Amino acid sequence: MRLLILSFGFIVFFFQQAFASVTMERIEVAGGPPLLLIRGEFEFSDSPAILEREAGATGATVVTFDSNGGNVVSAMAFGRAIRALGLSTIQLRSSQCASACTLAFIGGVTRLAEPGSMGVHQSSFSPEDDIDGHVAVAAVQAMTSQIMTYMIEMGVDPKLLQVSLAVAADDMRYLTASEMEEYNVTNAQADPPKSAPPPAHSPNQPVEPNAPSPSAAGSHAPSQAEPSTDESRAQNFLIAYHDAWSRPNSDALRFMEAAYAETVSFYGKTLSRNAIIDEKRTFAERWPRRAYVLRHGSVDVICAMTCTASGIVDWFAHSPERGKMSSGSAEFRVSWDPSSGKIISEAGTVLSTDKGAREPLRVIAQWQAENGLCRGGSGDSDETLKACDRRDVIDTKLRNVGWCYGRPGEYGYQMDWHSCDESTHKNTQGAIVQKAKDLDGPAFRVSELYKGKLRLPDFRKRDRAFNSFRTRIRDGMKAGPNFADRYSVIQFGCGTGCSMVIVGDNKTGRPMDFPLGGEANMYLTLRFNLKSRLMTAQWADFNADRCYVEFLDFDGNAWKQLARQAVGSKDACNRDIAENLE
Repeated sequence: MRLLILSFGFIVFFFQQAFASVTMERIEVAGGPPLLLIRGEFEFSDSPAILEREAGATGATVVTFDSNGGNVVSAMAFGRAIRALGLSTIQLRSSQCASACTLAFIGGVTRLAEPGSMGVHQSSFSPEDDIDGHVAVAAVQAMTSQIMTYMIEMGVDPKLLQVSLAVAADDMRYLTASEMEEYNVTNAQADPPKSAPPPAHSPNQPVEPNAPSPSAAGSHAPSQAEPSTDESRAQNFLIAYHDAWSRPNSDALRFMEAAYAETVSFYGKTLSRNAIIDEKRTFAERWPRRAYVLRHGSVDVICAMTCTASGIVDWFAHSPERGKMSSGSAEFRVSWDPSSGKIISEAGTVLSTDKGAREPLRVIAQWQAENGLCRGGSGDSDETLKACDRRDVIDTKLRNVGWCYGRPGEYGYQMDWHSCDESTHKNTQGAIVQKAKDLDGPAFRVSELYKGKLRLPDFRKRDRAFNSFRTRIRDGMKAGPNFADRYSVIQFGCGTGCSMVIVGDNKTGRPMDFPLGGEANMYLTLRFNLKSRLMTAQWADFNADRCYVEFLDFDGNAWKQLARQAVGSKDACNRDIAENLE
């Protein structure tokens, strides 16, 4: 029966029969031996002998996975077999290798993985199990030792375990390329093994007006080309047009010079191509950083002798020299000649603008929507793969206008889009930080204090996941609320400089996890009071050698990160929070 899931969601022992054991499939590759695909969840009864037989029979040199995890012992057995056979591993984003599957993957002699294809998350107990806390702790310690030994054996940095601790058990954290390289999860920098698929089309490659754009015909296009219609060509042209206009001025203007007919009906005027390019050049010089993204599903194309297309585009433009930003949405209408591949008429209307815009909110919203479809959809469906391609194109556009996703030392729940210029980022957060310094400020003050009966957790049923810490939690909640009206903040040590935090609801008796703590947030210090929802936390990131002060707002169900700022090296965490904010 499923008992215990360690940092990567690895099932330890006390197993129940899984829904499906792993299967082995062959993926034929032209001009070489097949790839071996290991699909399904690892079970304790699965034997790597099936892998040995397939590798011997086919001459395969590369293994890939489509697995949500499973039994840790079985996964490590497969990983050791992969290493003993001298096989390489490769993981594509179109499938995934999560939880225990990560252990099997790192058995590869050469390891190559696309960003977002390898998933990890925090430990948890299965709600069906009634496990004594002492037994659970002993099991964790024993299996952690085995996993760390295995990682070292495979040449992977065991610090990878720390990354997973910041991710809730019901969530999944997909590793970035830099993280996989840092922890040696991947060790292949150049070409993939001979039997691996070719790399994806680069979204930075220049696109000509009549060529399909990366997002329209990228790496996940069907192997047999779909019939080309005037409507599909017009759609591809519009995608390519807005992709090009989001590039540096020289690339953008080169595309525009080939995109228009000699004479064009341009927003109610008849203009020559040269006149239009002059207008475009003036605009580009005024707004040198641009991100234009078609709203997916908004484009409508009708073709006869010519094609008439309409749709909605979200834009963000930035002039660093002038310190100006512009953001909004517009509807466009274009007539396109399929015989020449050129625009013969263009018009449009601004639908809305963001007054005082300081960030590309609309473009980021599109990225988040596509990222949700990419990560939440079926791994091998065409729609999911297209969403992943659209997300990657938007990602490139955001980076081209100076926006970055996450910072060094941040983990899943902390990562978000922000200005790559950290000084700009600090300025935008300054008002929040100043406001958050005052714990008794009206913005965070609770309306009234709870005066009802204090309730304790139900560790036998509802709250059994917290059973290992029941004594500390009971003692903390018996002392009464100390935070945000009715909550008890309970902090206890987990080693030198390490502490964990549980927040108990004295009205319902329910304990809750706190988003900070453990080895990822060393020297954790908290500042809070009974009359405020605001929590100020100070902690050290040893890997980045930084000390951070973080402000969080709690609404009773979830924590919202208001701001975070570095206050110095990790030694700064030896000072008081108030001293670091002076």
